[in-house]
Amino acid sequence: MKINFDMDLLRTLIAFADTGSFKGASQLISRTQPTVSTQMKRLEEIVGVELFVKRGRDLAFTEKGSRFALQARQILALHDKVVDEWHHEKVTGEVRLGMPDDYAPVVLPKVLQNFASKYHTVSLDISTNTSPVLIRMLNDGQIDIAVVATTAPLEDDVVLRREEIVWVTSPDHQTHRQSPLALALFSDESPIYRATLAALQRFPEREDGSPLQFRVGVTSKSCVVLTTVAAQGYAVATMARSVVPDGLRILTEADGFPQLGQIALVLRGTPDSQSLATSHLAQEILDFFKAVPPAE
Repeated sequence: MKINFDMDLLRTLIAFADTGSFKGASQLISRTQPTVSTQMKRLEEIVGVELFVKRGRDLAFTEKGSRFALQARQILALHDKVVDEWHHEKVTGEVRLGMPDDYAPVVLPKVLQNFASKYHTVSLDISTNTSPVLIRMLNDGQIDIAVVATTAPLEDDVVLRREEIVWVTSPDHQTHRQSPLALALFSDESPIYRATLAALQRFPEREDGSPLQFRVGVTSKSCVVLTTVAAQGYAVATMARSVVPDGLRILTEADGFPQLGQIALVLRGTPDSQSLATSHLAQEILDFFKAVPPAE
């Protein structure tokens, strides 16, 4: 008797491989967690081997599960290539995407290029703002899917990347040595704003023992504004490492500046507003972050 693999089961398996949990997989494919669990039990029955093993409170692939996941990814890649060639023109509608202002110039060019080449009949409504505003828009149903930065990801978030928050300044000025230290920060709703002030409160002195006095000279929702202010030597800014433009200097503990911790960049959607077009756009975003390594 021949075995026929259900593409939906394989897609759920790869969603688990990409997110590391049934909850993450359920968010990625817009299914409930019990449905994901049932699908994976069914796939184990079809394959005839255990694909998952319990490790502490989490699940992980068995050795055979890892090998099968690799083969499943190859099957899906060929399947999707054929589907894209013959079916992508039938994907229509509108997707409302939210993206933080600082990440939009980094992420959108490649994502939109790839998406438009496959699904040019889909309309996109793109909003850029701070992550807290985007989260409110998502909760209010104003957007369908969003990339947001947070220091505390939700259980169902798909974590795209974790990266360091850094201090940046002009290499041509001594702004970072002035007292009080002038800061250029994202608006006070931003997790980077809160992380910056928390670090300063934990680190009240410079290396020479003198008090680290500071003032917030500029606040803005725009990363362009903050980088411009820093480049002109008006203030020291803080931002995610991967969005620091060429020409700015990153300050470290060796310069007398405390570590600021990390943020998580996550993909978040609303189950009620998901569509085939939304799923395809989400996949393009995931593929982008898999292909582009974090900044070092």
